[in-house]
Amino acid sequence: QDDVLRVGGFRKEAMPHFPHQICYSDKYYDKEYEYRHVLLTKELTARVIKLSNEGERLLKEEEWRNDLGVAGSTGWVHYEYHKPEMHVLLMRKPKKGTDEVPAN
Repeated sequence: QDDVLRVGGFRKEAMPHFPHQICYSDKYYDKEYEYRHVLLTKELTARVIKLSNEGERLLKEEEWRNDLGVAGSTGWVHYEYHKPEMHVLLMRKPKKGTDEVPAN
């Protein structure tokens, strides 16, 4: 398996692959939201860990936009981490035509 390394006969999970720059997934959808995930560099991940108290809280828009440099149109919110990979931010925003207001 590609995601598991063998070290001295023991299984060890592979280290996450950090991109050299911020990477954005294609958008994907359900009935209420459009989603995308954002992959961060190793340096930015260290900032996320500090800002979020090691993943204990989600990032506010001013943090992901201004402190990390993540781009996004109006309405995007950070709604979850892809644990244990703290370098992956899960983002969403209401689809056009829904009345839900982002909780961030």
